[in-house]
Amino acid sequence: MAITLTGPGMSMVTMTYADEITKENQQDQEISNDQNNTKDGENSNTNDGKETENDLIQGNDSDSSQEKAEENITEEESKEDNMEAQQEEPSEETDSEEAVTQRKVLNINDGWNFSTNDTSTAGWNFPSGAGNGVVNLPHSWEYVHPRQSYIPQMNSKTVTYEKTVNISEIKNKNLFIKFYGAARNTEVFIDGEKVGTHVGGYSAFVFDITNYVQGKDEITIKANVTNIDTVSIPINVDYTQWGGIYRDVELISTDDQYISLEDYGNKGIYIDSNVNGTTADVNVKNEISNKSNDDKELKIVTDIYDADGNKVTGTEQKVTAKANKNVQPYSTKCQIDNVHLWNGTKDPYLYTANVTVYNENDEVLDTVSDNFGVRTYEIKNGKFYLNGQEYEIHGVGMHQDREGYGNAVPDDLKVQDMNLMQEMGVNAIRTSHYPHSQSTYNLADERGMLVYCEIPYYLLLSNAESYKTSIKEELKEMIRQGYNHPSIMMWGIENEVYQPASAAAFGKDFQINENTLVSFNSSVAKLAQKEDTTRYIVQAQIDSSNANKVCAKWSKNGNVDYTGVNLYVGFKSSVSSADDEGRKGITDTLNRKLNEYKQTYNASSMMITEYGAGANINQHATMDENFSWSSDDASKDKHYEEYQAFVLETYYSLIQKRKDIPVSFVWNMFDFSCYRNEGGIPRRNTKGLVCYDHTTKKDAFYFYKANWNQQDKFVYLTSKRYTERDTKYQQIKVYSNCEGVELFVNGQSVGKGRKQQSGVFVWDDVKLDDMNTIKAVGTSDGQTYSDEVSGIKAENKNSATSIKYQTHIQSIGWQEAKKDGQTSGTIGKGLRMEALKVKLQNKKYGGNIEYRTHIAQKGWQDWKKNGQTAGTTGEKLAMEAVRLKLTGELAEHYDIYYRVHSQSYGWLGWAKNGEIAGTAGLAKRMEAIQIKLVEKGGKAPGTSEKHYVSNQGVFYQSHVQTYGWQTWKQNGETSGTSGQAKRLEAIKIKLQKMKVSGNIEYQSHVQTYGWEKSWKKNGQLSGTSGKAKRLEAVKIRLTGEMKNKYDVYYRVHAQSYGWLGWAKNGEKAGTEGLAKRLEAVQIVLVEKGGAAPGSTEKTFIKK
Repeated sequence: MAITLTGPGMSMVTMTYADEITKENQQDQEISNDQNNTKDGENSNTNDGKETENDLIQGNDSDSSQEKAEENITEEESKEDNMEAQQEEPSEETDSEEAVTQRKVLNINDGWNFSTNDTSTAGWNFPSGAGNGVVNLPHSWEYVHPRQSYIPQMNSKTVTYEKTVNISEIKNKNLFIKFYGAARNTEVFIDGEKVGTHVGGYSAFVFDITNYVQGKDEITIKANVTNIDTVSIPINVDYTQWGGIYRDVELISTDDQYISLEDYGNKGIYIDSNVNGTTADVNVKNEISNKSNDDKELKIVTDIYDADGNKVTGTEQKVTAKANKNVQPYSTKCQIDNVHLWNGTKDPYLYTANVTVYNENDEVLDTVSDNFGVRTYEIKNGKFYLNGQEYEIHGVGMHQDREGYGNAVPDDLKVQDMNLMQEMGVNAIRTSHYPHSQSTYNLADERGMLVYCEIPYYLLLSNAESYKTSIKEELKEMIRQGYNHPSIMMWGIENEVYQPASAAAFGKDFQINENTLVSFNSSVAKLAQKEDTTRYIVQAQIDSSNANKVCAKWSKNGNVDYTGVNLYVGFKSSVSSADDEGRKGITDTLNRKLNEYKQTYNASSMMITEYGAGANINQHATMDENFSWSSDDASKDKHYEEYQAFVLETYYSLIQKRKDIPVSFVWNMFDFSCYRNEGGIPRRNTKGLVCYDHTTKKDAFYFYKANWNQQDKFVYLTSKRYTERDTKYQQIKVYSNCEGVELFVNGQSVGKGRKQQSGVFVWDDVKLDDMNTIKAVGTSDGQTYSDEVSGIKAENKNSATSIKYQTHIQSIGWQEAKKDGQTSGTIGKGLRMEALKVKLQNKKYGGNIEYRTHIAQKGWQDWKKNGQTAGTTGEKLAMEAVRLKLTGELAEHYDIYYRVHSQSYGWLGWAKNGEIAGTAGLAKRMEAIQIKLVEKGGKAPGTSEKHYVSNQGVFYQSHVQTYGWQTWKQNGETSGTSGQAKRLEAIKIKLQKMKVSGNIEYQSHVQTYGWEKSWKKNGQLSGTSGKAKRLEAVKIRLTGEMKNKYDVYYRVHAQSYGWLGWAKNGEKAGTEGLAKRLEAVQIVLVEKGGAAPGSTEKTFIKK
């Protein structure tokens, strides 16, 4: 297995565990192990050739029928037949007194007598329905005390599994029992005699029971299994600690010389390789045990086969196996020419190493084979590289339990899980928070999944030596059992270990100071580096500044290659709205945190080891500016399917944009069992992209498929399960990997979707009927793909449309939201308004609310809408003026009125529908605002006089019949009269304090005289005075730079017609040939290309 690795401070070299362990064990070659020939009450076993009574006992992973998924067996058998045909046939005759016995493996899963040892049934759960009585393995159970879920002492139970086995065919041979997984602590007895205890629930282990079975035809095996305690890991976890023997159990018989079963569950072979151009140098370290009292001359033949079963290279070596010595390492090297690389999901090519041990008579004593892949990988410049090519990680976290099975999940269902992940486009898995079964890693090898594998060291450290020992021993088990898997790229040494103050509740041993925590975790990291120099040593930390600062202390000096952070911003923190503004809030917080943590670890890049949000597929809400999420909603009963998607879309967009997140994992692929009661589902963590049945896909599943799987084209309408919607105007969203998508509602096209981000198409303000059929049709390379949902009800269930707004005030920050004319801001405190958010509630019509602000030193800002922030925060700049307007159908049914409280002026008049409210050019701050919706044409909330005060802009003055010259008006105010039948006779217009060059020019159509012959400008009189001649029409235009910067809009109030539409830039406004007087005028400057102040229909009427 080639694992070329570069990490912080590393050059690109290949290092081998095989060489390292060989050096380590050479010192033990001469030490005799007499324990295997003597029964001493309890069996002591060898780890690394060193005997410790009742220690953690490990073993070999054989190719049992349960280890392979059914669909892969035919291919594997064919491959094995090819390999066997090419191997040298052993001699059928022997000169030895005793016949040679090759390894035999007996699966003993069926027919165990199970007892809870408890008279009460309360608190027990058997997911497959098998309780007391005869059960078949794998078997899983849990116990949760009715009054307390998290305290280990209250949830701890010990059960008994017992089975009688006929061993007559293998009696008087070396016999081992192998458990592939028993959770969590297991005592094993043979015919009532204790063999030993294994601590840890997630790795395989082996007991040598040879001395307990000699001369017997039948034995009774008993296993006492305890689900949880306080003296080994894990303790306080956020997932159910299922108990039971939940993986296979086997009896393995061997000759006296065999490929070792005693090395922490490894198969007895370690494979490394180094890529050099088109060749790979393969190093295989074989571990041999010799139970004979004599040294033995052995031959070890190591053959390498390609994926078709053809031998490509091999070696043969003669060795002397020392008497009574286990785990004797012998390394051999060979070369693969024209090497075929293991290249992730694109090409997960596997070789097989077959190791056969012969005695001096050339008889086969033992054979073990294992798959491996040849590849290189590294992280550099914020990216992940596989075999020298950039490789985008599509990662998910995954627990091993499943509804109806607990942890005892059959291998064929693991194949289904892998198929589902591949459909979504996953190429990396964090097998959380413990080692999963070897069959899972075999599948990962075969499918090309990259794997982050970790030990169950979660949250807490204890001073108890047994606890510390369990951490390090389980680390060795994980690494040695997983060493040959090409899929595994990272070893995780801890998850969120930071010793919170609450840890003291578990006992005095958990009162750990920082120095102890840093020292011990440093030793764990160093042990991991020693065990495997070829993979990244990583960890995941909680989202906490203090926790990461402490974590950085044990991570320095290359102890840990990469640290990831588990981030739940947006799920465990408040979000004010589920729109662009809400996305921005989540994104800004994430960027700040990631930058902080990079600095904490002095790292150029960071992993996101978890990110996610809960979703119950039966809970729904509309995601818009009115939706809000509080920090404690994560632990409450409502986890909306739409909100999960909203949060994950936001994270994914950030990950794609940043260039320093090489690896990230969505939390989680599947819902899983836990001790929580939230999201409306008891004992369930709802953050999966697929439900606990591992079948039902949530909306967010298709978001990732749209981004991660470009081969399987599809269209998916979101919110299919949201069948009763509370408003008839909805945003419709589709996930698709097609080039474009068109939407149809009740057979009518709504048009092509707007691409919100990669894989996401949206249609805003889609009007629904009472009952709806919605269809989406996508196109890609000339092919069409569609999705359809019927039975969607829509009803305006809420009260009348209302308006809600929020202001950011100097020294105070964001105030509580106000609504419908209430005052937001302050009065009499001399504090400036700095920013504004406005949104509509209970919207019954299509359209939006838009608003913009005039900011001191910056001028007018861009239009915002639907709860977005207009203005500034953190810059100490005052808002001076504001404009608000409605769009679409809303503008046809409502007027929007607003007024501001300005420094020195107090409350100004009510502006409406895009008019300016406030001041400009006077350096006067806004201090408060009121906003109100009024049905179209309804009465204004108050006077509209003097709603805008400015010494800059457009100013105009009219001469009115009977009254003479009026006061100067500005920027959209009305000059003249209405309802008094008074004619306008003359007008003056000027620009004041504009920052660009140019003039304003104007021309009038006068009764009797017609159009004036010349344009007037800069306050000159246009029209007549003292001649009793009416103005009938006007034209106004800008010149110079003003023309390039602004449009000038104007409208007139004409006799018999009232207000006409807005003309602009020299167009005629008024009447001609109809003898109709002008009675009033309004003029406003609009930034070039901006929206008109109102309707531009019917600006001029001519006979």
